[in-house]
Amino acid sequence: MDEHIILGRILQRFIDEGYAQVEDYNRFGYIRHTSKQVYLTRETGEDTPVSFSKVLTAIKAYQKDIELYDSGPSALRNVGITYVNSPIFALLHLLNKEDFV
Repeated sequence: MDEHIILGRILQRFIDEGYAQVEDYNRFGYIRHTSKQVYLTRETGEDTPVSFSKVLTAIKAYQKDIELYDSGPSALRNVGITYVNSPIFALLHLLNKEDFV
C-alpha cells in the first residue's frame, strides 16, 4: 500500500482517538496538524511537532522490514529518526502490523 495512504489512515485514527499509545510506553495526545506536520503533547506536557516526512520514513522502513514493528521505538534510530522516535512509534502502532505489508 502507498505510504501516503497509510499516513492518512494513521492521522485519521490519531484525530479520532485523540491519543496514541503502545502498551507499556508513553502516551501522546493529538493537538492539531498542518499540511507538513502533526503537533502532539507528551506526558511531560511538552508539545512536540512531528514532521510527516519522518513518519513517511518510518512507514517505508516498516514496509521494508516489518520486524521493526515489534522492535520498539529505538529501532527507528537505525533509519535516522531521533528525538521523535517514541511518538512516531506510537503513531505507527495506531495501525496493525498487517497494514504495512
